[in-house]
Amino acid sequence: MATRTFYVGDLAYVLTPDEWDVVCMQSIDPEDPEGFLEPEKFSWTDYQAARPFEMMRTAYGDGCYEGSDGKSYSVDSGSIGRIAVDCISDTAKLAETLEKGLGHLHEFDEESDCGDEDGLLWFGELEIQTA
Repeated sequence: MATRTFYVGDLAYVLTPDEWDVVCMQSIDPEDPEGFLEPEKFSWTDYQAARPFEMMRTAYGDGCYEGSDGKSYSVDSGSIGRIAVDCISDTAKLAETLEKGLGHLHEFDEESDCGDEDGLLWFGELEIQTA
């Protein structure tokens, strides 16, 4: 299986305002504005092919959460996600986010599992406890 470099963190930090608006429109459950749709019910592929992402709510909203990698993940949108680096259009925004340590790059198998259960988010082998 092929590996790819992904940004993991608050996607609002690395997407342009227009891209973030689309993510929010696609991912927020209209029946529960505080909740997100299940990851399989939305994807960048509906908006633009080959830009998949995953995004999950944190248990306690905004803050700073520690990953199983020992790194901190800052959150200002109440969510943590991952997106392939080659799908991020604003590379200067990505570089600034990484320089500030708000999110981090990871190598994942393109087919690696992502999910959440009771505030524990996982992206492949990386776990981030938000509860």
